[in-house]
Amino acid sequence: MIRKAIEKADKIIIGIGSANIIDENNPIDFETRKKVIKAVFYKEGIEEKLVRIVPLDDYFDDKKWLVNLKKQVGKFSIALGNNEWTNNILKKADYKVIKVNYLKRGLYEGWRIRKLIKEGKKWQDRVPNYLIKAISDFGFQITKLNHVVLGGTFDRFHLGHKKLIERGLEMGKKITIGIATEEIYKNKFLSETIEPFEIRKKSVEKFIKNYLMNDRSVDIISFFEFTGGVDKIKKVDAIVVSRETYPNALKINQLREKNLFKQLMIVIIEDVLAEDKILISSERIRAGEIDRNGRLFKLQTNKNELRMPENLRPMLQKPLGKVFKDTKSLLHYINIMKCVIIVAVGDIIVDSLLKEGIDPDVKVIDFRSRRKAIIRTDPYRSVPDKGQSLINNPGTINLKTSEVIKEKIKLALYKKEKSWIVVSGEEDLLALPVILFAPLNSLVLYGHWQYGIIAVEVDEKIKDRVRKIIKKFN
Repeated sequence: MIRKAIEKADKIIIGIGSANIIDENNPIDFETRKKVIKAVFYKEGIEEKLVRIVPLDDYFDDKKWLVNLKKQVGKFSIALGNNEWTNNILKKADYKVIKVNYLKRGLYEGWRIRKLIKEGKKWQDRVPNYLIKAISDFGFQITKLNHVVLGGTFDRFHLGHKKLIERGLEMGKKITIGIATEEIYKNKFLSETIEPFEIRKKSVEKFIKNYLMNDRSVDIISFFEFTGGVDKIKKVDAIVVSRETYPNALKINQLREKNLFKQLMIVIIEDVLAEDKILISSERIRAGEIDRNGRLFKLQTNKNELRMPENLRPMLQKPLGKVFKDTKSLLHYINIMKCVIIVAVGDIIVDSLLKEGIDPDVKVIDFRSRRKAIIRTDPYRSVPDKGQSLINNPGTINLKTSEVIKEKIKLALYKKEKSWIVVSGEEDLLALPVILFAPLNSLVLYGHWQYGIIAVEVDEKIKDRVRKIIKKFN
């Protein structure tokens, strides 16, 4: 490309794209790439052709990108490149554009060479000989920056949070970690179940404890607006973000530009995926889909049903939650507890709640009590006819029925739809998949012939316990 440019023009300005970003596709910072290009011009004996090397930040906005290009480059006659997007922007702006075809792209793409270096394989034949030692010496390691910032809600501290903080600690001598207050997250899904600030702060402090060294300082602050005040702090070098929060980093840089501060280097971490290859997020943890390590709450088997081993019977006969002897005391508990959804398993408990004016979001019944048929009373006798009738044999967990329960819980959570599930067989053990699939801070109610009503307030601990119990089924 450089040789082609020399054929067309006396002087060259090199624009380095994605100059403001470091991510998996652009892991080498602007200054390092600039040094490489300068070395090429010097070694090729054409340094007099080079006017300057300029950073071209990513904006993902054609007009803003073009404005920045003009600002960085100034006047120019022609543009050479092979990026369709940038070429089209320039053509629309009436610039002469020459498309330069790629040279053996299957060999010379940067990511391919980086991969070979990382794997310790032969790469030297893919770069000019005079760059081999330089590349080997600096190894594309980014120099530590003076001040790096990052922020988040840090609810249910998970693997994505770890990755974010680790990247900041890796890059900066001083790191400022911002933890969002309610003003930031109040409109998030299930915001009412987000952990208190002090708990989230302690989770961050616990994680960074092993990373604190004499040459590094870490400040943990609260923030109540998306900028975290970074737009008003002059001496900041970089901000670490996820792909999801990347747009906020661009907005912060725009505000910094207005304040005549230098643009922040934007470091985008790689996506941290859960077991299902979908992004790990606090929202998914709050919704009860995954745990903090990205493991799904699911039933794994090729069978149609899971059978309870007899040796589990004594353990399962013990209550999984709080015991209430009567409906009155339960009602008081429900009224003071701000639960996300209520799921009731069992005819007696469902009827008792309905009579008290409480309509559980998901109701699981089998028209039986203690394995004897019961006659439902008005006005609730015909209501379950609208529900979905499914099979669940005594002493088992039916997989198809469990999946329906999972879907009904989702409908209750995301669409506020109430539903009935009528079981042919026995519904007792279905309290387990209900707990497994329920969102955090929901309430699962089931009857116990010996103790009374059991109320399970769903948290991460009980979900993990139930997962371990179900794994023992065969």
